[in-house]
Amino acid sequence: MTLPGLFSAETLERYKATVARVRSETDHGPDEYGLGDRIGQLHQREPDLLDLASHPEILRFLTWAFGEDPVLMGSLNFDKGTQQDAHIDAIFFWPEPSYSMAGVWIALEDVSPDAGPLFYLSGSHQWPFFSSDAVVASFPELAERREAARRGQLSEEEKASLIAELGVAWSQKLNRLQSELAGEPVRPALKAGDAVIWHSLLAHGGSPRLDPSLSRKSVVFHYFGSTAKLLTMEQFMLHDGDELPHLPPTATPRMRYQGLEYMRFDYFVTYSAKGQVVHPLG
Repeated sequence: MTLPGLFSAETLERYKATVARVRSETDHGPDEYGLGDRIGQLHQREPDLLDLASHPEILRFLTWAFGEDPVLMGSLNFDKGTQQDAHIDAIFFWPEPSYSMAGVWIALEDVSPDAGPLFYLSGSHQWPFFSSDAVVASFPELAERREAARRGQLSEEEKASLIAELGVAWSQKLNRLQSELAGEPVRPALKAGDAVIWHSLLAHGGSPRLDPSLSRKSVVFHYFGSTAKLLTMEQFMLHDGDELPHLPPTATPRMRYQGLEYMRFDYFVTYSAKGQVVHPLG
């Protein structure tokens, strides 16, 4: 769903100024047009950014959707369109129960159709969903390595490589499903201050950037239900679907900001051509 015109121009300018200041202080991967890569968990360093995440209308809707208070898990700030293929957030941070997570994407400026706008596959949250064991059933070599990882026989580097390959295989099954069900991308026309909320199983991504000089300044916040379990991508990929409800959740301290509870991590992350850089907080 879309909540149009949720934020004022003044609020958005204040938010963008904070993000721009951090970009000026870090290697944020700027391209030839000066547009940087994503920044993750920036609200951990700059808690005023939670002014957007704690908007009463967002929290009211999520409370209804989850049947309990929402808790903020993370944020990603964007300078430009991601051009990501269709994907589902839940495989990266699995919520248990599966419906108890949502993404809230906020346009910090008017989004041009040429800037690589957000898209989603309508109705995809009701498509058949594949757990990891269903995926590896079609990939014997991956199934063998997955079993070795489950037995603790892979190094951390080997396991990380396997997780990445399992993610690719999972995405291939999603792409085939999209083709079979004729899922057509929907690109909502979004203006500065609009907020879009999506279900944890809704497939979405970034359209091609037809004009790479155009920015697409935006932020996405991810929320969980207050009693839901947060599992990692490693847990999702290495365990069968019927095992997920019984796994121990990620344990993180929680803090509050203007009525919003959020998970506290002692870092934020920037991305560039050199890769991911984790910035510990003092």
